[in-house]
Amino acid sequence: MAASVASSGSGQPPPQRSGGGAVRSTTAPGLAWEFLRRNPGYRADYAHWRCAPEAPIDRRWGLRFAADPQLAAEDAQVFWLPEVAPGVVLRLERRTGEDGSAAHRALPKGLLVRAEDGLHLRTDWGLQVLVRGEDRPDAPLFVALSFDEHLRLRVRAIDALERLAAGRPPPKSHLSAAQLARIGRCLTALDGDLAGDSYRQIAGRVFGLAALAREPWKTATVRAATIRLVQTGRGLMNGGYFKLLHGGL
Repeated sequence: MAASVASSGSGQPPPQRSGGGAVRSTTAPGLAWEFLRRNPGYRADYAHWRCAPEAPIDRRWGLRFAADPQLAAEDAQVFWLPEVAPGVVLRLERRTGEDGSAAHRALPKGLLVRAEDGLHLRTDWGLQVLVRGEDRPDAPLFVALSFDEHLRLRVRAIDALERLAAGRPPPKSHLSAAQLARIGRCLTALDGDLAGDSYRQIAGRVFGLAALAREPWKTATVRAATIRLVQTGRGLMNGGYFKLLHGGL
């Protein structure tokens, strides 16, 4: 079963970013999507998928369902595979025959997609929940927790789910403020590179025109920094976004 994916109907690249790298999404899953949706290979795969939506999207992208690359993280129906995002996708099960005397919390609000492997829920924080046993809606929910190298990430996801259910603030991102700022600059640099801009044009957009006037361009520190940002942005677009997912929320 494929997700019902909204589409803008445009074949153009994501809109050019402006400013010094401000990022609307500050969640690791959202930022991972921002890089993936700029990948020309994924955009081509999505275009082919739209011609045959009954076929699943290639799993090499890490997605459970195809998602429209025209849409930013806040608007796209992005669901990551559990194996690529162990600290993002939390597995729950409804079990009959268990003690039902205690009050059980309902699932938090979010985007829902039903598929053959269960009910998929994505929250505003980027946390995903995969629920099995939804044919028993009155049965209590239990967390299915694998005792493996990703245990700490999964425990942190459980904490996020509990916070959601209790109406408390989200947990702090595993990305620092400095990392978020650099990721924003990488996105700005990547967009300029994909649009065919020169390094000088990209540097002006990232660091401001005043920074360009301080040094001769060929030996300027901002030139070297801009090249590194473009290279890092390309690396994140071409599979490096998995590292963002591996860190959890």
